[in-house]
Amino acid sequence: MSNQTSATGRRGKPSLKVLVVCSFLAAISIVLTRYGSIMLAGGSIRLGFGNLPIVFAGLLLGPFAGGLTGLVGDLLGFVMAPQGTFHPGFTISSVLTGVIPGLVARYGGGDRFSPRVVITACVLIYLLIGLGLNTLWLTHLLGQAFLVLLPARALSQGIVTAITIMILLFLSRYSKQWEI
Repeated sequence: MSNQTSATGRRGKPSLKVLVVCSFLAAISIVLTRYGSIMLAGGSIRLGFGNLPIVFAGLLLGPFAGGLTGLVGDLLGFVMAPQGTFHPGFTISSVLTGVIPGLVARYGGGDRFSPRVVITACVLIYLLIGLGLNTLWLTHLLGQAFLVLLPARALSQGIVTAITIMILLFLSRYSKQWEI
């Protein structure tokens, strides 16, 4: 059964089961982002694993459900426990953090939890979102140059990405039990 067929019901609408899983993963993302992260360097670096449930949703349920998980996690997280000024760019980044792994899993061929798919998705998120978009959004908020923020963010995001890959590869051992 393909990701799209398993994650959606009739007419491409998400099933109730998919919406419940998305809600659960969004709640975990909120807790990990808002309460389980450490902010460093004046708010330009966040060490945490709030993206992990969003990436997992994209791999497990596909790009739409992954993006929905990112959207809900970011917006509800900001309403429940804001950390600074709201910037819609971070919401876009959060949505893309769920969409990218879903697309890699769908079009990458093979098992959606294979090491190749997991590593490719996480590296794309690291480069495009962690280093690219989120650093750009921080330049808007902090008034610092992109290249000033980039080195420290590259190191911290690289460490978080490596640990995220290890956790997802560990969880992939149980992927057969997660057919939705």
